Amino acid sequence: MLWAQDEPANQGPWPFMGLHLPEALDRRVRLVSRPASASTAAGSMKRHAAEQDVLLKQAFARK
Repeated sequence: MLWAQDEPANQGPWPFMGLHLPEALDRRVRLVSRPASASTAAGSMKRHAAEQDVLLKQAFARK
């Protein structure tokens, strides 16, 4: 199972869901997100687009 989110790993719903979803589903949940960060923004549109491209490729890769 995969959880994908645009927010950094330490923000958005993942901190809560990462603790409770695997137990509720009785299975491992893999995270695809931006690296943990104090800021929600990437800093520039170019960097945001590059990070978004990586996120989408990871989320839709067959594993």
